[in-house]
Amino acid sequence: MKPGHDERPARQRILDVAILRFSCQPFSEVSLRDIAGDAQVDVAYVHRTFGSKVGLFRQALDAQFDFDAIFAEPVTREGVIRRLCDQITKESPRTSDEAGPIDMILRSCTSAETRDILREVSTERFLDRMIAKFGSESAMPVMLAISLLFGTVIQRNALGIERLASTPDDELRNAVHDAMMRLIA
Repeated sequence: MKPGHDERPARQRILDVAILRFSCQPFSEVSLRDIAGDAQVDVAYVHRTFGSKVGLFRQALDAQFDFDAIFAEPVTREGVIRRLCDQITKESPRTSDEAGPIDMILRSCTSAETRDILREVSTERFLDRMIAKFGSESAMPVMLAISLLFGTVIQRNALGIERLASTPDDELRNAVHDAMMRLIA
């Protein structure tokens, strides 16, 4: 085996590199050439496999978010909230080579090329499912609860607000869970 050789399939290496890059850099600053180099593949292979940078972004986003696991049955309303709150711990990158799904959203939400994709994924794969779980009369409280969760992760991870960053995972997870339950109840 060559030094630095990676045994993962090329497609998985590309997705892993793309997730990290899209989580750490704005969409406009990520190049397929850089992703290909980091993944040890030819840029033409990236194009053939994913079609474009937008196509790769969409698949990287899908790979990062496991909505099916959040909504997998049987699960109660509280179970959905618990699963979402569990993401806080998973969403706490501790080093520069770790990336969370919300980091991808944060870095790319201002790009015209990705905004529609992010809106579609957020609405169809997440928000609509939350509203279906909690009932249409709960649409506004559900949106506020989700905003609370996302805002907490953004303040903790992206902005590094010390009070949130230094709060133990379990304590923060429980506080967000309780607040979300009060909003949606």
